[in-house]
Amino acid sequence: MARSIARQAAMQLLYERLSGGDADDESLDLIYEQLSMAQPEGSEQLNPSKAERKYIDDVLVGVTENEAQLDDSIKEYSTGSWTLNRVPYVDLSILRLAAYEIYHREDVPDNVAISEAMDMAEQYSEPKSSRYINGVLGAMHRGKQDS
Repeated sequence: MARSIARQAAMQLLYERLSGGDADDESLDLIYEQLSMAQPEGSEQLNPSKAERKYIDDVLVGVTENEAQLDDSIKEYSTGSWTLNRVPYVDLSILRLAAYEIYHREDVPDNVAISEAMDMAEQYSEPKSSRYINGVLGAMHRGKQDS
């Protein structure tokens, strides 16, 4: 569950950056406070562990450094008339995070990256977005296996 929460925090920070925010330590603290409130009654305040912080930092740096490659892959596996400028920021944040995990995080199995992306899409986005995200990431996974 800790990695899942760290993944949600990373996605929200990616979203904040896309929206013109700083995505700094203060933002991370606020996100963890918000995620703590969403936990069942009696849960204590969540704080990122060193491992979670390392994961979040790696995702933020990795997505930034590999943004062009990740976006090219998202475009390649996108269906229909979807272009990146039509993809809502929350969906693009989820897609970039999952694509980064698929291509650059060997410690995250592809099926976990896709499943977690679907969970985030269902929680943070529109119902039709989860089908689109699943289709793109599934095609990305199959393309990775074929190469």
